[in-house]
Amino acid sequence: MRLLQIVKNPNSVKKGANKMHLSPFLYQTCWIILAPLIRLYLHIRIKQKKEDKYRIKERFGKGYRSVRPEGILIWLHAVSLGECKAAINLVTKLQDMRTDWHFLITTNTITAAEHIKKNCAFMPVTHAFQPLDHPKWVSYFLTYWKPDSAIFLESDFWFNMVTQTKKKQLPLIFASSQISESAKRRWEKNPLIARKLFSSPSLILATDNEQKMYFEQLAGLTEGNSKQKVIVTGSLKNRVSESTYDTAYEEALKEYAKQARCKIILAASTHEYEEDLIAKTVSKLSNVGQFLLIFAPRHPHRAAEIISQLGTMPRRSKGELPQPNNRYFLSDTLGEMTGLYNAADIIILGGSFFSSGGHNPIEPSLTGTPIICGKSIYKNKADYKVLLEAGIIRQVDSTQTLGKTIVEILQTTKALERAINKGQKIAQEACMRPVKASHYIISTIEK
Repeated sequence: MRLLQIVKNPNSVKKGANKMHLSPFLYQTCWIILAPLIRLYLHIRIKQKKEDKYRIKERFGKGYRSVRPEGILIWLHAVSLGECKAAINLVTKLQDMRTDWHFLITTNTITAAEHIKKNCAFMPVTHAFQPLDHPKWVSYFLTYWKPDSAIFLESDFWFNMVTQTKKKQLPLIFASSQISESAKRRWEKNPLIARKLFSSPSLILATDNEQKMYFEQLAGLTEGNSKQKVIVTGSLKNRVSESTYDTAYEEALKEYAKQARCKIILAASTHEYEEDLIAKTVSKLSNVGQFLLIFAPRHPHRAAEIISQLGTMPRRSKGELPQPNNRYFLSDTLGEMTGLYNAADIIILGGSFFSSGGHNPIEPSLTGTPIICGKSIYKNKADYKVLLEAGIIRQVDSTQTLGKTIVEILQTTKALERAINKGQKIAQEACMRPVKASHYIISTIEK
């Protein structure tokens, strides 16, 4: 299974395995040899409900239910929910500028597929699951869909998907691109693969100046890439939402808080262990009875796990609302974060208290709700930096400081109000990035 992880993504080679240098030949050979094991691995994932069994053939570049649309087809590769948001933001702006284009979005998770189905019903968008990076499976995919251009979102860099697209002489773009410092070092320890991969795109839209430098260094491992452009545009996950959401749910939460005379603490986009950490911290507050703690896990399928840890609580997925005899509420549905952000008095942003790298802070900042995060924010470091400086976000490094910070934030001051206004303005400006990125993308595709 360790070799399977390396084949799935050479960037996953950890410190203890750095002596193993992957060449393109070895990479392809591993995929061919391990193909039967990979098929078995996918069936395990089906049983874990991490794969759609009715669409599993798409992982092998076959069995598509949709046909290729006529005309120009732009392929955007997104991994999970966060990257899907960036992809949809780009599609929205690109569609405004090029009304005859069609878009294919590939994802790696069921959650992302459901998000696209829900949010792209009236857009010229087709969804497919990403083919795994076996050379034949990628070839089948490209032969079937025949994209006119490819845009890879964030940091999901698959060697065959990138290089086979490049071989077809298609405009190739990395957008909203970022790579951690440790991942960069691992790529540099596999120079034969890194050289070929990172010199392939014609345009890289990086999230910040540090990322720009990383990509320039990785692309610089190959000579003759002077035509490649690396431009800083920031994360593309953000936009001022024009979609509707269940305002009745938001109002019901606000009404409950009013009647119960309590404040709402929202534990948003939480991961494993974070719900327990936050619950224990809140339980130690002297005025704990004055809070309703809402959990909105990043992956709603973890609902049973959370209830097992913290006990029975009302659940949104069952049509329930908070109850006076229970200080917890589980919002285990998708697509309702805006209403939750609006209803909350304070947001504790998950994915930041252990090693997940932190979730996008722009969307909650738009609502003007004060935010607390942990120390693990490397995935959105640039956005966190400016929002921390503005003061709308407070960062903590322990459960003790988390409790203290909750109390401090709820004692609203003029300084906090100014920080919130400044943070909202920064977030609104960040939402204009997809427009700028779209102009660069169109220019590259139509060159």
